[in-house]
Amino acid sequence: MKNICLCFQVHHPFHFQAFRFTDIDSNKSYYDDLRIEREINDAVTNYYSPSNDFLLKLIKKHPGKLKMAFYISGTASDQFLLYEPHVLTSFRELAHTGQVDFLGSTSSHSLVTLTNHKKELVHQIKDHQTKTEYLFGIKPQVFVNSDLIYSDLIGKDIAEAGYRAMITNGSKKTLVWRSPNYVYSNSHQPKMDIYFRNEQLSDELELELSRLDSPEKEDNPHNFLSFINNHHNDEPLVNIYIDYKALGGVEIEKKQQFIESMVSQIIESSNVEFVTPSEIAERLGSVAPILANEPICWVNNFHSYYYPGNELQTEALKQLYLLQNTATRIDMDINLQKDWQYLQTSDHIHLMDDQHPTYLDGNIAESLFKTKYDAFINYMNILDDFRLKLYKETGKREKKRTRRQVQNKNSH
Repeated sequence: MKNICLCFQVHHPFHFQAFRFTDIDSNKSYYDDLRIEREINDAVTNYYSPSNDFLLKLIKKHPGKLKMAFYISGTASDQFLLYEPHVLTSFRELAHTGQVDFLGSTSSHSLVTLTNHKKELVHQIKDHQTKTEYLFGIKPQVFVNSDLIYSDLIGKDIAEAGYRAMITNGSKKTLVWRSPNYVYSNSHQPKMDIYFRNEQLSDELELELSRLDSPEKEDNPHNFLSFINNHHNDEPLVNIYIDYKALGGVEIEKKQQFIESMVSQIIESSNVEFVTPSEIAERLGSVAPILANEPICWVNNFHSYYYPGNELQTEALKQLYLLQNTATRIDMDINLQKDWQYLQTSDHIHLMDDQHPTYLDGNIAESLFKTKYDAFINYMNILDDFRLKLYKETGKREKKRTRRQVQNKNSH
């Protein structure tokens, strides 16, 4: 029996606006609020809401048969709460069917797993877990790191945080001759299962859906189902992990027809069925430990075998996490705590790579940044301003603490 694990990613960063050196210590906001609101409104209206309604109907049409999972980043759920809270209700309705899983992650889609800041990592994992339970009523059992980042040591850290399995990208660099269609285990923690995203089939599904954006293109789910059936038929698991926005857009009706036909054919098939990530561990055991000495990752439309990989990215992360002890003080201002979370989002660091899609022909004219150096300078200006705010806030609280100590001493 071949098991299909269908996972959708929902992620939106808090985009920064242009922040020059002269803006430091000026109380200027870091965020491009108009862009953030415009993008989340568009995503909910044209992608998430209609897709949620469609999938809910499809799940009810196939009770106990159609199963899937969602990764909703902490920054995306924060934007939903700010601008489109009603969409959370439709995600909850999916959760209540009992056929939908929600995946755990870091709270701000951060790169903290690439650092040695274990305390911050544990805090972010717990924060995302708490938020997921509160919003959707499901405690995550399976972890998906930001950008599917994974290594042996990262898997060990996630296992120690209480997770039983992780999803990562089926990189040939890591798998070598092995197939992504089996369950593997972490080389340090044998009880931690590792599920690999099937790159070929995931990319093929996204490609099929993107082709439907062309008005003259007709849907043909038979080709994709044949692709699944003929894809190493004796292997037990296919993990498909794609961006949830792939299901929506201009030709959403054609895409829904494609998905509905594909789902019906899979359910009618005698040798293929859907499973959630949490169910995989109960059905399939690990066939072998897998070695991943260096981090691997996957970013939609932007593939990288090792990340972060250049001096700009490394320096930005180094300077960011030098502020960790100060930024995470219990008594720190709530707005500064939010800034600390949003500064860690991996998207800002991705922009410091000249292979980012932003810098490809046709995209750069509409971009805030023309080069990776522009993105780096803008980020470092924001980081300098944030550092200054932290020091000012710390100074205020130290003065208050000293004043209270003097008052207590005088009262005695």
